[in-house]
Amino acid sequence: MSSWRSLFLCGSIRRQIIVLTALPILAVVVAASLIYSSENKTPYKSRMAIKIQVVISQLEAAGSPQAADAVMAATSRTGLGVERLSSRTAQAELTPIHTSDCDIGEIRGELASSLGAEVRRRTTAGGTADVIVVPLAHGDVLAFAPAVRPSLPWLHPERLLFLPKVLVVVLPMLLVSLYAGAVIIAPLTNFAREALALKPDEGPERPFEEGGPREIRALARSLNDMRARIREMIDGRTRMVRAISHDLRTPLTRLRMRAERSTDASLRDAMLTDISRIDAMIQETLTYLHRDVATETTQRVDLPSLLQTVCHDFANADLPVTYAGPNKLAFDCKPQVLIRAVTNLVDNGVKFGEVVTVRLEPMAEGGVRIEVADDGPGIPAELRAKVVEPFFKGDASRASNAQSGFGLGLSIVQEVVSGHGGAMTLLDGKPRGLLVRLDLPAPAAKRAVAAVREPRSATDHAGLRPSFESADQTAG
Repeated sequence: MSSWRSLFLCGSIRRQIIVLTALPILAVVVAASLIYSSENKTPYKSRMAIKIQVVISQLEAAGSPQAADAVMAATSRTGLGVERLSSRTAQAELTPIHTSDCDIGEIRGELASSLGAEVRRRTTAGGTADVIVVPLAHGDVLAFAPAVRPSLPWLHPERLLFLPKVLVVVLPMLLVSLYAGAVIIAPLTNFAREALALKPDEGPERPFEEGGPREIRALARSLNDMRARIREMIDGRTRMVRAISHDLRTPLTRLRMRAERSTDASLRDAMLTDISRIDAMIQETLTYLHRDVATETTQRVDLPSLLQTVCHDFANADLPVTYAGPNKLAFDCKPQVLIRAVTNLVDNGVKFGEVVTVRLEPMAEGGVRIEVADDGPGIPAELRAKVVEPFFKGDASRASNAQSGFGLGLSIVQEVVSGHGGAMTLLDGKPRGLLVRLDLPAPAAKRAVAAVREPRSATDHAGLRPSFESADQTAG
């Protein structure tokens, strides 16, 4: 049994298809030979031809006209009409034709070589009819009018015997289809589904099951190896960026100390501003590369308290940030990374607007909607399709803006929202400004969304997930 499994189930798909295709054909050949070998299953045309031959033999053996008439009368009672015509009558009533009656044509074909039978159209006072004419001695002919083939009742044995003939062909093909779906196609479908939900830097080391036929195993190994190479590349690049960021902190600290000792106040302030910008960019990059979304566990928290805490922190710094929504709402989320995402949105809102409002609204099936609205300049509509990529800056002049960063603010928010199985949307604020909408599903809905998630872009597979650009309103 194990050797058969290794040779067939775990063998080549080509071998399996060939075997499963050949077996039904062989079964049909064997069944057909058994069914049609029986003399009781003689086709209709052969039965009629044999009956005509028997009648002619009996007529030739008849010793008197009375015996011949008795043979013909007995034949007519069986449903095979027969009549003897003289040569003059035959010439007057019979006309050569090419009949459209398939049964008569096939019967004539069975008798043409042995009896010289032909098909004629007989014209009489009662009408016309196609008959099979067999010539006799002295110019006379026999005109045979076979009975119309009777239609078989639904429960006739011949109809019942036709069913297994069909099943012999249909059932094996049905089994082949089921086998192909269960053993060959199902693994490929599973690969596609798992690839859509797969994150290159999270999850098991080898997520694709390496089993089944040889080609399926080879494909699974290739996907697992490719996933491992992508993870190694992402980890290597992340380590490199973190190392560079860490090494930059030491010279930045020395520069800060030297700048603080400067006696030129204007020069000291400019240098400290630039040093603060570089330090903020480094911190922004490290935050983006941090894997809190993947490592933090989901907890049930009071979401309004979480959002009100963020708003109060900004309000305590005399920044116009307010909260609007219910006072109590329990929700399962990753609180630390969600606080970081909302903080990024509010921070960018106060940089480029005068008033920021954080709204919370419960949704159907246990989900929530968080909106962060400001009255700043907003993001132009033509840039919203591009700001989904990290490091994107819609305005080159922002490079000299003290408020600008690396363009990772909204990328971090998108990372957090994706980790919750939700979606982020950029909309126009009313009457002006930017509205960032975060739709977070309930945990059960999150699993359903992850199963049908769209394939990632090329930048995502390189480790930079598609995300909105830094949360300043000019795609910063």
